[in-house]
Amino acid sequence: MEQKLAKHGIIMIFFSLSTAFFNYLYQLFMGRLLIPEEYGILFSLINIFYIFSVLSATVQTTVTKYSSQLKAKNQFSKISYFWRYALKKSFIFGLITTILFFIITPLLSNYLHFPSQMPALILFSSILFAYAMPTNQGILRGLQRFIPLGITQTLWSFLKFILGVLLVYFGFGVSGALVPFLIANIIIFLISFYFLKDLIKINPEPFRITNLYKYSTLTLLALLTYTTSFSIDTILAKHYLTDFLAGIYSSVSVLGKIILFAPGGIAVVLFPKASELKEKGLNHFNLFIKALILTIVLTIPALLLFKLFPELTIKIIFGEKYLKAIPYLFRYSLAMFFFAISGLMMNYLLSLGITRVAYALTFSLAIEILGIIIFHQNINQIVDIVLLSSIMSLIVQVPFIIEVRGRLCT
Repeated sequence: MEQKLAKHGIIMIFFSLSTAFFNYLYQLFMGRLLIPEEYGILFSLINIFYIFSVLSATVQTTVTKYSSQLKAKNQFSKISYFWRYALKKSFIFGLITTILFFIITPLLSNYLHFPSQMPALILFSSILFAYAMPTNQGILRGLQRFIPLGITQTLWSFLKFILGVLLVYFGFGVSGALVPFLIANIIIFLISFYFLKDLIKINPEPFRITNLYKYSTLTLLALLTYTTSFSIDTILAKHYLTDFLAGIYSSVSVLGKIILFAPGGIAVVLFPKASELKEKGLNHFNLFIKALILTIVLTIPALLLFKLFPELTIKIIFGEKYLKAIPYLFRYSLAMFFFAISGLMMNYLLSLGITRVAYALTFSLAIEILGIIIFHQNINQIVDIVLLSSIMSLIVQVPFIIEVRGRLCT
């Protein structure tokens, strides 16, 4: 299993980097095609979408957890039933959430000083398919079909990039940059069925799904607080800073998040494998340690790049109009490094069913939000709060890791 972690980890790192590559091409072209004020609007909306799309991540994580447990017992007919059940619920949930977001759009646009509600309405319309697509991806992940999973993830970011650039180039502005979110969701959802065609042919075996909502509720809280922790700063920066400085802060955030998202494939692989090992009563802690080492090794080079060559990096990616971001890049990147480790720990704990970690992460997030509300006079203050919060997000999970290690040793 540990050897497969490295193999599958490399596969998912490749797809994660490919996904990140197209995501950052998207950010690069948006940064160059839009003025800083427009870019600040776009990026604040995308971060809002990331926070609330944690519901999508909860769906995928929950589906992965249950399908990996059934896979450990070779109960594929039950996986077929569970998949169909989850897919129906996802469509209903998507419709309800879309309606709710449409209702709050006027309040949100006013709070963030948007000149128009249209970009928010366009983005939130993509939520309709934002749970159905992760349901299929969760099944792929639980079955450890990492190549098909990686293809769907990379293709989604590729479609967003190509369509976004075309629409913005032809004058559709921020709204044009957001339309691809909806289109990509629909296309990838349909494509994912091809990779599950064998499961479609299996007759579903109904069974009682226990503790589904209890697990998914605390998983939602954990993912929501974790995702919000590395996204809320940009939203609050858009509220407290001038439009120009908010655009500069967005460029810092985009670059720093390279370190956060690049090793994401490791957590994707770790989750179903650790869950399966636990279901079989085997040791899973060594798998976590190996994943942790891989995460650190992967992110250190990017940290050094941002430390030693911040001006060159910003010039290449965003251009000279964003050079004011130089003083903040390394510290923000360091914060994303700690958040990356924190995310790996959270995924490991959730794979074992230790959902209590959600409460610790909620405490860490509350401190971060309070800190930014109090200290927001300039970019420097907000970056310092984010760095301290990232360290706290890691520290609050250490007792749970020690608890897991202790149980395995007894």
